[in-house]
Amino acid sequence: MINKKPKEPLLALMLAFVFPGLGQVYAGRLKRGILFFFIPILCAIPLFLYVINQNTSTSPILLLPAIFFIGFQFFVLVDSYQCAKSYNIVNNLVRKITTGKRVLLFTGIFLFALILGPAEIIAIGLAGYMRNNVVQAFSIPSKTMSPTLMEGDLILVDKAIYKKTELKRGDVIVFIFPQDADKELVKRLVGLPGDSVEIKNNKVYINDKVLEGPAFNRSYYNRGAFGLEGRKITVPKDSYYVLGDNSENSQDSRFFGYVPRKNLIGKAYKIYFPFSRSGPIR
Repeated sequence: MINKKPKEPLLALMLAFVFPGLGQVYAGRLKRGILFFFIPILCAIPLFLYVINQNTSTSPILLLPAIFFIGFQFFVLVDSYQCAKSYNIVNNLVRKITTGKRVLLFTGIFLFALILGPAEIIAIGLAGYMRNNVVQAFSIPSKTMSPTLMEGDLILVDKAIYKKTELKRGDVIVFIFPQDADKELVKRLVGLPGDSVEIKNNKVYINDKVLEGPAFNRSYYNRGAFGLEGRKITVPKDSYYVLGDNSENSQDSRFFGYVPRKNLIGKAYKIYFPFSRSGPIR
């Protein structure tokens, strides 16, 4: 006969701070623990795919998963404690814990709650990787891209897309300001390497042809050293010419020249807040 040892509910609670379900595994509920570990992951994956999908919009209903995760985490903590207690009752085991161990366990739980457990640290690490390499959120600080992007809009930027595909004319891109590495700007891509660019009659001419399409259905004004009337410029190799949609009030390539490819951060593809304006960036 296996000599079973009593389970300490406080230890189960502390383990649940480390990883969801770990406290249940410790309390002898293996299947329950595995289920509790995977539930947040299975819920987070489709939510993440929905948010990063270019063609979806966001709404207040997406706050429900956040509420669910908070409630679920609280439930897992309480359940881990109860599982350990039930294990002892079912097996007629009496736990013996000294005051010193009890204080140590309470201290451990407090520190895990205060400093974050390994699961939270891993989540933060993954979030950091996603931010630096895949998707990053940006806030629009001005009206230079209105009406496409309004001041205060929160947008998502795909930082991986240009590692797989080439830039396309009309893309809304985020880049490091060539004249100040501490600033990041968002503009619309107009001129590709080798293109000749000229602004005249409130239109942009690329290689002597009027630039047409919904993304360019607006007036453009002659401004700055690189946008003078009657001046045709050629975009250098590995560089791009960008303009703000609000041409009358935009500091863009007309003033600072070209954006080197090395300065690219990514493609702005979705407004996610405010909810009333959420959706793909065209």
